[in-house]
Parts: sequence; C-alpha cells; structure tokens
Amino acid sequence: MNDNIPTYMSNKAWAGLLSALRCNEALQLQMGVKHCPFTGKVEEYTMVDQLGGMFDVWPAKWRSIIEAETAA
Repeated sequence: MNDNIPTYMSNKAWAGLLSALRCNEALQLQMGVKHCPFTGKVEEYTMVDQLGGMFDVWPAKWRSIIEAETAA
C-alpha cells in the first residue's frame, strides 16, 4: 500500500523552479539535481523523475496522466 499522496505544483511554480535550477549551480548542488545525460543540462524530465520519485511532487500539467495511471 502506498501512503504517499501526490503534491502538484502549479505550472507557474514548476516553470520558476526549472528556470532557477537551470541558471543556479549552487541550487543544483544543494538539491542534488541530476543533469540530462544527453544535453548535460537540467531538463524537465530529470526533475520530474527526481522530485516525483523522491518526494511525490509533480507538475500540475501532468496531473491527469498520473491520476489515470494510479486509477488503473
């Protein structure tokens, strides 16, 4: 049984977080951000994987996809 309840960040907050992480190396180190192995940059999918997997925090724009998967 999974006791985690997903938290959804607003699209604006999610975009702000991505923007901050893309230009602030100290923040990247502090959060332990993993860079994309292909581009070497902070990419949305790597952040979704990390924040979703570790903290169950997701961008609101993905809510319907996540809820459909958990309902199945």
